Amino acid sequence: MSAASKERQARLCNIVQKLFPKVMQKIFKESVSPRGLQVKYQRKHIPIDLTENEISLMEKLPNIDDFTIELCYKILRYENVLHEPSCKWGNVPHDTEVEIGDDVQRILNATNDVISRKTDEISQVYYEEFQKRTQEVLKRVDNYLCQDTSIQLYQTIQSTDIDITDMLQQLALMQQVNVIQTVDEDSENIERYSRVSRVITDTFPNILRDIIRSNISASNLFQLCLPHLKDFSSDQKTTLNDANSSNSYDSMDITLIYKVMRQFSLIHSPTKGWGSYPDNADIKLADDVERIRCYRNHLAHRCNTNIGIDEFDDYFDKFRDIGYRMDLNFFQKTNYERLIISHKTCSMDMQMQIKYKNALKQLDNIKLQFEERPIKYFWGESFDNSLRNLRTILKEEKTEVGRRKVRVQIIFQNEENVEATIDILNSLKDEINEDLSGIEFIVATKGSIVLHIDVLAQMLETDELLQSTLTLFLRKILERISTSNIESIDIVLLPVEEFTQWNTPKPIGQPVYLEFDFEAELFETNDNIEEQLRKISHAIFKHSNGSGTNIDGTATLLPICLENMSTKEGANAKVQAPDENTSTKEEAHAQAQTPEENLSTTKESFTQAQTPVKYNLPVSVNLRQQFNIKKSEKEYLSMFCCIKIGNTLVFTDYNNNRLIIYNSDGTDIHHIPLSYRPYYMTVVNSNTVAVSCGYNKTILIINISTRSVTSTINTSSSCHGISYNDNNLYVVIDRSIIHVMDLTGKVLRTIPLPSHDIGDITVDRDRLVCIDTTSIYCCSLDGKLIWKFKKDKFQDLCRVTTDNEGNVYVTNYITNTVIVVSDNGKHHRELLTKSDRLDRPWGIYFDIKENILLVCNYHSGKAFLFDVKR
Repeated sequence: MSAASKERQARLCNIVQKLFPKVMQKIFKESVSPRGLQVKYQRKHIPIDLTENEISLMEKLPNIDDFTIELCYKILRYENVLHEPSCKWGNVPHDTEVEIGDDVQRILNATNDVISRKTDEISQVYYEEFQKRTQEVLKRVDNYLCQDTSIQLYQTIQSTDIDITDMLQQLALMQQVNVIQTVDEDSENIERYSRVSRVITDTFPNILRDIIRSNISASNLFQLCLPHLKDFSSDQKTTLNDANSSNSYDSMDITLIYKVMRQFSLIHSPTKGWGSYPDNADIKLADDVERIRCYRNHLAHRCNTNIGIDEFDDYFDKFRDIGYRMDLNFFQKTNYERLIISHKTCSMDMQMQIKYKNALKQLDNIKLQFEERPIKYFWGESFDNSLRNLRTILKEEKTEVGRRKVRVQIIFQNEENVEATIDILNSLKDEINEDLSGIEFIVATKGSIVLHIDVLAQMLETDELLQSTLTLFLRKILERISTSNIESIDIVLLPVEEFTQWNTPKPIGQPVYLEFDFEAELFETNDNIEEQLRKISHAIFKHSNGSGTNIDGTATLLPICLENMSTKEGANAKVQAPDENTSTKEEAHAQAQTPEENLSTTKESFTQAQTPVKYNLPVSVNLRQQFNIKKSEKEYLSMFCCIKIGNTLVFTDYNNNRLIIYNSDGTDIHHIPLSYRPYYMTVVNSNTVAVSCGYNKTILIINISTRSVTSTINTSSSCHGISYNDNNLYVVIDRSIIHVMDLTGKVLRTIPLPSHDIGDITVDRDRLVCIDTTSIYCCSLDGKLIWKFKKDKFQDLCRVTTDNEGNVYVTNYITNTVIVVSDNGKHHRELLTKSDRLDRPWGIYFDIKENILLVCNYHSGKAFLFDVKR
């Protein structure tokens, strides 16, 4: 072993140890924001399995001076910020492949080559060739970085003296960078299973936490649970205590959140009721909660991790739909759909795949328990726990406990022709149960094939009894559904949790406001007033429960509105009565206010009465035309924005990545497919619209005549509301600022916004009108607030438009209304309501030329043209 070889090896080690990490850090800084990565790391959104040393380095963010080659590589690759090398990661790029990803792969290969070579393999030819290839890579890296620091650092390191012995000792301790990804059928199945697991174990719990958090605080939930702690497992009790002490839901999982939401009726019931899988058309909030529970159970109870590509795609299509609807429920303040899409496609290293695979399997730890050919019996910890608890009871109580029936689910995991098989089994229920003892078939349902059975508790007393009982039963089942060539059937057993509704106190009722017109003379004396109120009370309480039974309640008279006395012969009085749910004296008193609170309420009401808001804006509408946008049965429309250009109506169809072009005479309909999801839209000219595509950070300029995208503008951050005025686009960026830009995307100036949650805008004359979900803001074009409109009744504002007199029209998604507000913000009225066929209205557009208002429902495919009279 020559001294020259040792020196060459030591100098190559010096490059690997001192040059390559710095070069990788420079590429890293160009591709990834260290501060942004720090936030992402703190939120645990990094899909990488890190070593202890790498965790300590990540804790130092935004400082990356000590990041290793491997840590830089992991983040660059698995954050998807570099294009994959043409040769794929882990291979050797061809000399003609010179993109930055290819050179990153070359740095990794060169590092591993130096670490793995023996001293006598470092010939002079190899050494010179290594140096040449390294300089070529560094020059391309500097060109990519628009600087020459890499080649300068190389020259400095080359001219520095080194301690050969020390360098070789350090080389002996170095480990190769792991960049090889095994690709075979098994590894692809595991990767698909891990990606599905990531949604189940990470994203779905966060969705349910958001839902329950928006309905009740963790500490208040704990108080509801206190009388029922016996109905929770020990682990659930610990979790509830943690939630109470931290007033946070971070530790609660899908099963526990589902249980309390269902038991305490924290949200409205699913369309088909709790415990039943929803139909495709069922899209209530609780329907998706039920879907999340079903997907969690279905995947946690699998006895294998093989997920084929078709099954994988189907899962993610359904997961994405859930995320999409959840984003709607939270008014686009969440990004669940985008997150789920990223889970399907983002890079995952092998360690992360194993982590998520294990996380899903460990939810119930399903294992093979015994085999009675051709049946393999699997069950997990939940069934094991039920068996142990049952057997303890059986030992302690030898009387009638053995006659108790236990409900069990049996899941066939690899059965085909599911629906036909279910129909056959349910039609043969009596035949199957004939001659069975201790076990009774109840019903077969979907979810593979799920058999619901009742088993006498004594049949579960020992493993032998359990096995013989199940085997006899399943042989009768298989005789009716199987063919002779079946080699093996996987069966998973699950306990059924009975949801007996706990006795929960009725929620305190909300006040009901009743308005009456009185003849003014009835207020002449107190006796007259009392007589009228007695009549009102008798009528209300007689009809409130249909039986005439007396109930106690409270009512508060608000100040009389004398606003319309000159036009009416009566005065308007408002009575606040108890909600119909308040049916007992105790519940009525629970609503009672202290004298101080009553005084405060009265003062506040009186103050409001002294500055009345006029509700009768002189604006009215007549329906001119209704449109039913055609859709196939499988299509789920989501028309979030609409415009009218002459006789042409244009709608954004967010869910199907397209624009819908519709002639107002109903003669023609076209679609313009898009690469991104369209959200907000504005008219540029008679043939052109501009469409913002939210978190894709993209604005599309589209010619609706040729039905083509003519140009694309990339924005610095997410883009939302958009309006065109005086040859410029006004675009809401990151919901907090407006970029004024020309049609090439050049930003001319910025305008601050009065809220950090602005969705839609419209620019009219010298004013900018914008909305968040609860308020309307009118500003000057330099961002100065002119007026603000906010009413507690209107909490779900979606889109905004203005007429040529400055009146503002806004859709209200939840209340199914269109509100019009006067140009000074002082007067308003509900212009359209559900009685006008509004059903989740979203898009709205005022055609100034024809004095026509266009409104579209977001999901039903219905749109309306109204003639506006002022």
